[in-house]
Amino acid sequence: MIDWRTCPPAPLAWIPLRELLLGLVHTPALLLPLTAALGLALAWWLQLSRSGTAALAVLLPLALSAIYSPLATDLLSGWLQSQLPAAPSSGPAAVAVLLGRGDAIAAASTEAAAQRLRQGQVVAAYVSGDARSTAERLVQLGIAPTRIAGDSCARTTWENATLTAAWLGQHHPSAPVLLITDPWQLPRASHAFTRQGLQVQPLAAEPQLSAPERNRLVLRETAATLLYLLQGRM
Repeated sequence: MIDWRTCPPAPLAWIPLRELLLGLVHTPALLLPLTAALGLALAWWLQLSRSGTAALAVLLPLALSAIYSPLATDLLSGWLQSQLPAAPSSGPAAVAVLLGRGDAIAAASTEAAAQRLRQGQVVAAYVSGDARSTAERLVQLGIAPTRIAGDSCARTTWENATLTAAWLGQHHPSAPVLLITDPWQLPRASHAFTRQGLQVQPLAAEPQLSAPERNRLVLRETAATLLYLLQGRM
């Protein structure tokens, strides 16, 4: 059987606020008019002329709309990749760790993990903060349930790292982590796992996503990475 851990609901008070703010950022039809209104308020506070007020109300949302462009997706993706820490060149057999990120990313990460399990490159797989169905997907890909464990407890990347570190300490105390997630979360997650004293081998699993979905993930991870930098976690 799959060694799976579930936890009683214990909501973090700030998560609804985070999702509200991210939802606003991910909805141009709401964010851009709000930006125009803020421009008007700023122009009134600065006592700008009528033409200056109109320019500010138009230029602010126009400039902000650039974050939804393919160019912004590429530039921010490159910046996120630059935050990836150096990986160790070699070491003992690792445990593959997959992070909960939705079905599309789970499809890519489970395929990457199963391939390395079949090839003997990793000794086990741990699914952190996801539905049990992601672990069961590994079984469908031919991996023995006894080599799979995980939890549906972690709600943040930091909790992914702390709960995984606790499990590894009990079951594979000397094993490094082959950390598998999408390329946008991977740098931040690698730092979180390294902060737990784990040796991290990052592996990006490229999901099949549309351009708007890629942009949504890039914006989310850019905000999260900036927060980690402010918190001193990177």
